[in-house]
Amino acid sequence: MKLRWLVSCALLVPVALSSAPLRAQSKAAIVAQAYIAGLDYDDARRTLAAADGDDLAVALERARLAVYELDCDGASVILSRPELLKTSAGDELADIARGCQRVTAELVADVDADRGIEIRWQDEHDRALASLAFDTIAQARDRLTRDLGVDWPLPTRVVVVRDLLSLSAMTGLPYKSAQTTGTVAVAKWGRVTLLSPRASQHGYAWRDTLAHELTHLAVTRASRDRAPLWLQEGIAKREEVRWRSPGPFDDRPPADAVVQRGFELGLGLSIDKLGPSIAMLPSADAAMVAFAEVTSFVHFYADTEGEEALPALLRELKIGQPPDKALFAASGTERKAWDAKWRAHVASRPREPLPALFGLDGERVDAARLRDLRDRTRLAELLLARGSANAGAALMELDRIEMNSAPVSQETQDRASGDPSVRWLRARSLEEAGRRKEGERLVADPAQVMAPYGPWWAVRGRWARLDGDEGAANASFVEAISADPFDSEAACETLDPDAQPSDSSKRPLCEAARSWGEPIFGGD
Repeated sequence: MKLRWLVSCALLVPVALSSAPLRAQSKAAIVAQAYIAGLDYDDARRTLAAADGDDLAVALERARLAVYELDCDGASVILSRPELLKTSAGDELADIARGCQRVTAELVADVDADRGIEIRWQDEHDRALASLAFDTIAQARDRLTRDLGVDWPLPTRVVVVRDLLSLSAMTGLPYKSAQTTGTVAVAKWGRVTLLSPRASQHGYAWRDTLAHELTHLAVTRASRDRAPLWLQEGIAKREEVRWRSPGPFDDRPPADAVVQRGFELGLGLSIDKLGPSIAMLPSADAAMVAFAEVTSFVHFYADTEGEEALPALLRELKIGQPPDKALFAASGTERKAWDAKWRAHVASRPREPLPALFGLDGERVDAARLRDLRDRTRLAELLLARGSANAGAALMELDRIEMNSAPVSQETQDRASGDPSVRWLRARSLEEAGRRKEGERLVADPAQVMAPYGPWWAVRGRWARLDGDEGAANASFVEAISADPFDSEAACETLDPDAQPSDSSKRPLCEAARSWGEPIFGGD
């Protein structure tokens, strides 16, 4: 079974929108545009205030600055001038301003004034994430400052939207591109626009996503928006996990292994030929390989050159060096030579087969078996939804899943399946049948599952607490909330409908999860 949500967790990209210049840009407009690109809003504002207000190019930059500062109404007023709408840049920016107006019409905001963070919510139910989001943003910014030498204009702005249509309207990313590649967040227009974890059935790695997108803002500021796509995405993938302690899925699957398989399938691209955005590649598989390529390359470059490698490269870009010249100036080696060294490095790595669950599988599971897996797990969920008396029947359905062409033992089936959703379902079925001890092996080792899955972590945490292992319980619930914060078992740390988590800071999230009312079994 292909777990497309694995790709969705990874596809966290900014969309690059062309901004065709007006025929005659004044010096003030050019300077202001550079300031805005580097997120230097105060400097841009002073430049524009002193410029000719009748200059169309100046008016365009005033509208752009308004969009960056989330004054979408003000931007729309400026862009209503017919002569601006006749230009490609004005017409394009007007579309963004109108989309932003629609989404932000009824936003509610939470502000952490001490740390300079502003989060706006399209849906009030998502506000329960505020405390965790504030902490994530603050920690990610601190790490990025250490790693990239970047400072931050304040406030840092984040907008959380309820669906892909709103994400598209706020950012300009084509809706179909977002659907095709599983994009869940965009760093553009000086802010992060994030899809609510509730938009996906079992969430996604939303905290790492925030860190990923903040990296895009940091690189944009450090390079004055001159970093090529491969560098933007490569640094973002490197930094998305460095804000926190290492986790069990940080290098799974290994980027080098995905690159090797992508080359075999003909999905590899030269890193400087990725186009305007990974989110606009033709398939999720192509996007997955592209992310792996840039991740592997930037890791190789940074590991080879040392801790000053990336800050030095960004500084060269900021002063106006083209990407290839900036790379040579920072490292003394041309990009083509770096590319050749990196490819040799990838080729030298031990071959690591990818499980079929990742989509780039070498051993493809046939369609009939996939249907059998899907149908029987769904039936098992529906049976459990009708009460624990049906747990035995649910287990019978799971026992019938054909994981191999020949009959195998149940333990072999369990180990053959790295799908955490199947392992969670079997564990919960055993619990409902009063056989919890038999299910402990299913949630004992994160190395046996292929990706983070909130309900799997939640049952692991709850069972660890029942067994008196509070350290494993707390660690598991952190992972559960990071993957699926509105799962009631994850948010409340219990199945008891009247209990509250011991940590009072988690109570708003618990209440939000319960008010959402998503059933444990059989939900859509």
